[in-house]
Amino acid sequence: MFNEIISKTKLQVRRECQFFGALMLFASIKESKKIDTACTDGKDIFFNQSFLESLSSSEQNALMLHEVLHIALLHVQRRQSRDPMIWNIAADIVVNDLILRNTTFKLPKDAIINYSYKDKSVEYIYEALLKKNKYKKYSLHISDLGQSASEFSEEEEQEIAGYWKDKIQVLKNSDLGDENSSQGNLPAGMSQEIEVILEPEVDWRHALWRYVGKTPADFDDLDRRFLYRGLYLEGLLTEALEVSVCIDTSGSISVNLLDQFLGELKGILRSYPHVKCDLFFADSEVDGPYEIHSIEELPPVTGFGGTSFVPFFNYLKKNDNNLMGSNKVSIYFTDGYGDFPSQTPKDPTMWLVCKDGLETNMFPFGEVIRISTESWR
Repeated sequence: MFNEIISKTKLQVRRECQFFGALMLFASIKESKKIDTACTDGKDIFFNQSFLESLSSSEQNALMLHEVLHIALLHVQRRQSRDPMIWNIAADIVVNDLILRNTTFKLPKDAIINYSYKDKSVEYIYEALLKKNKYKKYSLHISDLGQSASEFSEEEEQEIAGYWKDKIQVLKNSDLGDENSSQGNLPAGMSQEIEVILEPEVDWRHALWRYVGKTPADFDDLDRRFLYRGLYLEGLLTEALEVSVCIDTSGSISVNLLDQFLGELKGILRSYPHVKCDLFFADSEVDGPYEIHSIEELPPVTGFGGTSFVPFFNYLKKNDNNLMGSNKVSIYFTDGYGDFPSQTPKDPTMWLVCKDGLETNMFPFGEVIRISTESWR
């Protein structure tokens, strides 16, 4: 009976949305008497057969798709150290919205729905729910995301994530999406979630090279914003780039992460000796600038309070005495959690963000580079 329900549901989901139907084919779905309803550990999906049989056919379809979306969108892996219950609520809001917008299935009783978070990622909704304890108005009747620490090794977690990223990338590039959707080949509402899990990791050295190229062959990669400011190639060849580097030293930055940020700063100084580098430390206040010429000149770290990006950018704006066209860029090492300035800075900004930091679409300006632990070794 269980396998019959699974087979029927896969067929029904495919009829409603081919993209979701294809995801169903890649999922591992198992029966379990150890649970009361349904859940996933991030690798497999488990259902209690008796509970599944108590639902209508439409509710069965919705619930099974609900769990498949959790696993395909890596909701267990993306939780990191966040509160499991609040994260589960945020993830449920996302997947239930996807189901309602792309199928005619009926969600089970007490399913969590909030239309005000349309087209938002789980990370965004989680942060929104934390504000003023908004999550307290929800009752999580089915806690279906693994609540304990992962049972899988780091290598296994990477393998699981890689498996689903590959599948989604293939489907994203296929013609299985909604032709009427504004999001191309993706079902309505999927773009933000897809952006989070498929976001490529970029070596900051390659990104920074666009600003500091020293030979004519490198000019094809330069940021075109410089041309709009009247820069000439001769100037780029002869003038040193002015880089303002700010390191987030707020309380949310661990000692290990701070060491990694400092390691990246040393990498900049080694790789680009012609760069004029002003160093700042910032939590809710800014400390600096310290003009740095070599890795031996790094000052003692200060900070460890709250987080605000405003003081650093206010300092740059207040002390900008250079003429239009100066070859300048700001680099901010951070986890991304803090208050942003209301206005976009004049000069380009690169955010070098740790892998589990704030999602890219929540940065109001600048280029976000997701740096991984591999680049810190």
